[in-house]
Amino acid sequence: MSPFARTHVGACVALLSALAGCATSAVAPQPSLALPAAWSIDTPPVAGEAGRAGDAWWRDFGSAELDALIETALQANRDLRIAAARVAQARAGVDAADADRRPQLGLAAAASRGRDSSADPKADVTSIGFRASWELDLFGAKGLAGAAARRDAQGAELANQALRVAIAAEVATAWFEIQALAQREAVSRDAVATLQRQVDVVRRRFEAGQSSVLDTDRLLAELRQEEAAAAQLQGAQRSRLRQLAVLCGGAPSTTAALGSAAFTGAPAAGLAAPLPAELLERRPDVQLQARAVEAAAARLGVAKRDLYPRIQLDWAGRKERLAVDGASASPALVVGYGLTVSLPILDGGRIRSNIAVHEARAEEAMAAYEKAMLGALADAEIALVQQAAADTSASALEQALRAGNDASRRSQRMFDAGLVGLDTVLDVHRSQLRAQDALLQARGAQWAAAVAVRRAFAGRV
Repeated sequence: MSPFARTHVGACVALLSALAGCATSAVAPQPSLALPAAWSIDTPPVAGEAGRAGDAWWRDFGSAELDALIETALQANRDLRIAAARVAQARAGVDAADADRRPQLGLAAAASRGRDSSADPKADVTSIGFRASWELDLFGAKGLAGAAARRDAQGAELANQALRVAIAAEVATAWFEIQALAQREAVSRDAVATLQRQVDVVRRRFEAGQSSVLDTDRLLAELRQEEAAAAQLQGAQRSRLRQLAVLCGGAPSTTAALGSAAFTGAPAAGLAAPLPAELLERRPDVQLQARAVEAAAARLGVAKRDLYPRIQLDWAGRKERLAVDGASASPALVVGYGLTVSLPILDGGRIRSNIAVHEARAEEAMAAYEKAMLGALADAEIALVQQAAADTSASALEQALRAGNDASRRSQRMFDAGLVGLDTVLDVHRSQLRAQDALLQARGAQWAAAVAVRRAFAGRV
């Protein structure tokens, strides 16, 4: 390259470097959503470590069986394996984006034979050597592309964490539901046995002429209904067991022995709910949408950089041998280098259209981010409300069951004293069983709400 050419290349580089200083980096827009300062219901603080990011919150329930199931699910769940593969893909995308910013070197070899025109002699040309190129990132396009890839990788990791929270919560919910169904089935079987005794009593009374066939038919109808309810509870339990097996990454038969470690009583007190802003910082499903906004903003910046010049340095070095009409020259070293500057002038509106596409994608990502924020706040509020309602319902049903137990004991004493018949004792016992079933349902709702609260406020698992 001549001194004149080197002077002009240096001037071009200096001018483009000055232009690069005018290019601004892409900045992710901020959401316009106003966050509430506090929750709409009272959330009294509770001692303990539940709900902290990264904690195994399910250990608060004190069940070794549940702990083992969740650990198995976190290791073997197929959805989590898919998410892990997506994380690996995203990390590889970061490496690819970083590699695009580095100089490129390749090996080139060529061989040709013939002549360019009838006036030229036949010639054989063979060469082998290296070619190198490097596109200068003066305007930050490649840096923004790398930033977008890194945000994608962070988003994939956060999506994996959000899925782990969801899988753990689904396993815990299924496990508690299985326990509730098993206990309700036992109560229903007791009710079937009680009704069968009542049918026998009424039949003997009918044979003695002390009751009508209507009494027998009424009790038989109730008996068949109770048998159907018991069968439905058993079927629901088996179905939930199979769903739990899939969550744990195994065949349905792998959880056939579950349901023996029945829970008793109400769950422990809930966690200390953080403020709404703290919740949004903790939730991985919200933060992954924030990373998506940042990635979209970076890609918008890359699209805008297409309006700026592109600068590429090229170098080639090879050994070349020339043979003309059988006479071969000695191999010669050929070295060349240069600077390429390109600037779009007319492209039919392609660049502007691409910018508009990425602007719309950035708006879409922001809308998804705000939706995730609203969804997280709603999840937390709903879980807290459901927990309060379940606690209130269970408290009232506990009182109802205590009254039913008292009534059952009194009816038995009256029967022993000959003041009432056996059918009265059995009627009271059935009322007690209905109260017990209602309390079991309320207990199940309490445990489900306890899981929902921890899921809503959970960080990473």
